[in-house]
Amino acid sequence: MLSVIGDGTFLPFRAALFMTTIMENSMIAQNTCLQMCVVGRNTFIGAGSTFTDYNLVPAPIRALDGKDGLSLSNRPVIGSAVGHNCRLGAGLIVYPARTIESDVVLAASKDRRVIDKNIRYEDSDHHKFKSANLHKRLYPPIKDDNLESW
Repeated sequence: MLSVIGDGTFLPFRAALFMTTIMENSMIAQNTCLQMCVVGRNTFIGAGSTFTDYNLVPAPIRALDGKDGLSLSNRPVIGSAVGHNCRLGAGLIVYPARTIESDVVLAASKDRRVIDKNIRYEDSDHHKFKSANLHKRLYPPIKDDNLESW
């Protein structure tokens, strides 16, 4: 509902989207729910994952601002963002206003089932794998002090 799906994106049965944009060549597995999210190109989100948009705790939602800090969002609901070339395992729960940087791999485990903070490339689980060199960083961040933020 009210979503935009990029070319070559695969959405199987029981994947639910609300006000979400998914860029090209991504895959959202079955029984996954994304609300008010943006998903980059060539990204995989595993089965049964849920991206929430409402804070269950009665505290204001804080989101990443243009100066790479957390600020009050002044919104009752806000979705999350997943970068390009990410691989997210099955069964993850992502809190509102969380950002997962490009080229990140997250494997759901007893230690990491709920994503309650922003995830940077340096936090990616693929660094722990023997074959970590097979997952290349395709989208390094642009560092330019002259860039303006919204």
